[in-house]
Amino acid sequence: MGALIYNEIMIGNTTIKQKVNIVQTWLIDMQYDIIMNCSYGTKIISENESLHLISLYNDYCNQRKNNFKKSDIFMYLYGLFGEQKKFQSNTFRESFSREKYILESVSRKKHTKNTYDIDIANIFTETTNFSTDEYSSIILYIAICFIISKGIIFNTDISTKSNSHIFTNKNILNVLSKNSITVEEIRNSKLNRQIFYSKPIIKIQDSYIASNYFMILSLFENSNYWVIRNKFNSMKSQTFLNAFGSYFEIYVEEILSYCLNNNQFRHIDETNNGKRADWIINIGQYKFIVEQKSTLSLLGIKQNQPDIVSMKQYILKTWGEAIRQLSETQIALNIEKPIKIILLYEDYYKAECLDELFKLDCDLKNDNNYWLVTIREFEMLLITYKNSPDLFFKIINEKIDSEYTHSLGGRELEIFLRKNNIIENQYLIEAKIINEYYNIKNSVLN
Repeated sequence: MGALIYNEIMIGNTTIKQKVNIVQTWLIDMQYDIIMNCSYGTKIISENESLHLISLYNDYCNQRKNNFKKSDIFMYLYGLFGEQKKFQSNTFRESFSREKYILESVSRKKHTKNTYDIDIANIFTETTNFSTDEYSSIILYIAICFIISKGIIFNTDISTKSNSHIFTNKNILNVLSKNSITVEEIRNSKLNRQIFYSKPIIKIQDSYIASNYFMILSLFENSNYWVIRNKFNSMKSQTFLNAFGSYFEIYVEEILSYCLNNNQFRHIDETNNGKRADWIINIGQYKFIVEQKSTLSLLGIKQNQPDIVSMKQYILKTWGEAIRQLSETQIALNIEKPIKIILLYEDYYKAECLDELFKLDCDLKNDNNYWLVTIREFEMLLITYKNSPDLFFKIINEKIDSEYTHSLGGRELEIFLRKNNIIENQYLIEAKIINEYYNIKNSVLN
């Protein structure tokens, strides 16, 4: 869950020896609580003092009361797990590459589903005065600067790159300013500690502070998406959200076309007799029905003390709708015992979390053939079929067994992929989508 560090510090005349467990998500809470209750930014403390403070805060976290019902304990744990996973899995390169590819390439693709005519590149430049490449490069550059400077950058001491029209003092300050927040603004924010996901840099007089490098990486990961989404939000428009759902569907079609033969999958046409799922896939003896969901959870859900009410609402609305579409499609097309997949763009929830939906909505019946799958797992699973069919079927059988036995060893597809030594997302590599990240990285380091 975190790094364990041994620390020794003098408090008065007493030497205190301690084991300090550094948990990245708790550091978000600690920073927020200090800002809300203390005169933050008025004193610089040593590394040993910082470790001692973390130790004291960990004790406080372990003792404080949590405001959730015992019946919601699993939801609480799933929320905690989701945020921890984000910091531990280190998949920000993949997430950035996928999202940038969808926004830059898929959005321009001629397709019957792409009817929105949104010029992502032009809107982005009009909003930020940077191209998407320039903006992402500067954020990554800023992240590296914070690592080198141990979390503090001063206005008067910003490192620039000579002979570069991108990494200039003016541009770096511009992007720093866009993603910074003052102590007073934090105290007044309705987002509480989640404000650090959209504004991870604290501005105090002539200095910028980023105490958590992972928050900058999180900002980098979605650096293009949120600029566009916030632009449309400011216009009170749902157009981009609707368009992104279509882009996601086109993207999944690309995955299917790359990994399967054309006769192994088809898109399900919509009818007037009720909603249908998106895809039918036939691989060997298995039939899959897939319903895609690009909806993102609210920020209040995605933290180690999640908003349980909002989480329940999200699960009931988004996953509940998907279950009904999958079930209605199975009945309408008379498919016997298909594997029914809710394919999520968001990589946050454990597969077991789907059980909570059936507890919340007793009208929905769980036949143990519903799978909660992330887009990353989907990519890795299908490229496995393309490159090693026998291994694909082995993984499918292990996943099926885990669902029917409600395995306590975990039910995420990622577990079975890892168990079979599939660690890299080979699809992003083969399709050269991962190059979106390396192009940015090279522009920063070269």
